[in-house]
Amino acid sequence: MSVENFTDPEKWALQQWGDVDLGDSRRTNRAVEVGSALAQNPGASLPAQMESWNQLKAAYRLLGEENVTHTALSQPHWQSTLCEAKQSGAPVVLFIQDTTELDYTAKKRTSGLGHIGNGKGQGIMLHTCLAIVPKPLNPDILGIARQLPWIRPEITKAEKRALKQSENPPDSTIEHTEGDIWGDIIESIGVAAAPTTQQTWVSVGDRGSDIFSYLRRSLKLGWQCLIRVKHNRVITTPDNDKAHLKQFARSLSPMAQKTIVLRGRDGEQSRQVDLEIAWEAITIKPPTSGPERKELPISGWCIRCWEVPDDDSSEGLEWILFTTVPVTDATVAKEQLDWYATRWVIEEYHKCLKSGCAIEQRQLETGDGLLRLLGFLAIVAVRLLQLRTASRMDGAADARQFVPNYMLKVLCARLGLFKEQLSLSEFWKSVARLGGFIGRKSDGSPGWQTLWRGWARLQDMCWAAQLAAQQF
Repeated sequence: MSVENFTDPEKWALQQWGDVDLGDSRRTNRAVEVGSALAQNPGASLPAQMESWNQLKAAYRLLGEENVTHTALSQPHWQSTLCEAKQSGAPVVLFIQDTTELDYTAKKRTSGLGHIGNGKGQGIMLHTCLAIVPKPLNPDILGIARQLPWIRPEITKAEKRALKQSENPPDSTIEHTEGDIWGDIIESIGVAAAPTTQQTWVSVGDRGSDIFSYLRRSLKLGWQCLIRVKHNRVITTPDNDKAHLKQFARSLSPMAQKTIVLRGRDGEQSRQVDLEIAWEAITIKPPTSGPERKELPISGWCIRCWEVPDDDSSEGLEWILFTTVPVTDATVAKEQLDWYATRWVIEEYHKCLKSGCAIEQRQLETGDGLLRLLGFLAIVAVRLLQLRTASRMDGAADARQFVPNYMLKVLCARLGLFKEQLSLSEFWKSVARLGGFIGRKSDGSPGWQTLWRGWARLQDMCWAAQLAAQQF
């Protein structure tokens, strides 16, 4: 992603919403203006983002129009993402899917929301598919390939009682179950890149994606799948023996080793993990009941990686994966483990949407209004995440080739730097310093949150400096 996309938010917004079909060209123009304002200050409230009463009223009118929908606002971005994937020249493009809940339980005045969690909360369900090109340490985030939000309908008193008695709420009350959503996403994107392009599209999912119909629907459209196993499915081994997937995977002897850095969660530090790896070809049998029972088996490979714990009392990391991409040797097995490890990107995306864009803090009166706002903020969240990618590209290059000269001057003056000829890497670390990044050797590279805080401060300082220059 070009640095220009961050220095010129108006131009970026025109690229995202300039071609949306909202039934009236005036709505399209307003969408570009609203998108630009949201991009410049993603975490602020709408009144702070719009800056004037007239602009705020116009934004509220836009978010109340029936012709303005999440799909209509998102469609150009989705198509651009797929075009970029095809034109990237990458041999593999990963399409990482996941579901999250947007929680508006505290927004009692917001109508038209559905139940979430154990049935006591209210909000919106959101399933997103991000397209990325896998690269070591710094995957290239192309954008959102497709996104499907939905609001669960009201549930009856009997269903509420069932929810209270179950740790896993039944999803028979919603139009699309999570299982349907995985396949729906693939079918809405369509046929994968043709084999003649020498490009493979792989849909990557966690244990929620372990659904036979999703695998079948994806393969039918030319996709490959890489999923983490949840169900102990009946399989056929290479010796044509009947077995269960998890027991079979755990019976395999180590065939290779790999060291990975496991990302820390909930404030924990990241740690280095040494893994044993084993793999084997298998065939998954269809379910014995339900609509899939008459379908053909699905052939693929299971990959198991596991950490040998230091003592018997501790549990080590274990992934059991199923893939339709042929595993021919240790190099391919390790590569697919790297693909699965990039799932953290979509978790970071959810953080960008909820923390960076404050999507759950919005005060709109209806669920439909929130869905329309999501059509803007979902794409703004991608921009936040791409800031980190941009900060790690061409690090040794002269920053003056990418960044306006006035911006470099303001940054150097603010931080007391004695040179204005910064490398691009030095520029971004300096920007991160404005956002609270200390820059010790143990700190690694700055994340999107510190980068964005620093970038927002730098933008304000540049605006003030330019305004002062015009006044005097």
